This record gives sequence, C-alpha cells and structure tokens, in this order.
Amino acid sequence: MINLVEIVYINDYNLELHFSNNSHGVIDFSYLLEKNTSLTNKLKDIKYFKKNFIDFGALCWKNGLEFSAESLYEKLVNLNKLVKNSDVA
Repeated sequence: MINLVEIVYINDYNLELHFSNNSHGVIDFSYLLEKNTSLTNKLKDIKYFKKNFIDFGALCWKNGLEFSAESLYEKLVNLNKLVKNSDVA
C-alpha cells in the first residue's frame, strides 16, 4: 500500500507529491476548478487550496475533498510524470 508522505506547494495549483516508496511528481490541480461542485469551488481560493494536508496517507482539504495516494500515484504514472529516486542521477 502506497501512502502520501509529503506535499510541497510549487505555484498556482501545482503540488509536488512525495510517496512512501520514495517516488514523487508534480500534478497541476487546476483542472478541478472547471468541475464547479461544492467541494471543488472552495479550491478557487488559492489560500484555501494551499491549506491541504495528509490524512491517513491521502491528500485532503477541510471541506471533505480527498484523493487517495493510489489514485494520485496512478495519475502521475499515466501522465509519465512520476520520478523514482533511482531515476535521478
């Protein structure tokens, strides 16, 4: 089971996500702003977006929006944006 262990705010809606298997990658979450739901509308306020946290290995916000580490990891793999420590020279 993979967990999220660290979140680093980069800029705008980009977060660098670090996983328990020593891999990491950057996801641009601006696509969430187009969804126009009660959970995603709060993220339009960048100050609120930056108040993310890890709970039980998942990326979360206080309004109940959360993403499992597995789904984020898979997204990075599919986008070819996952970096494993062994990939770094």
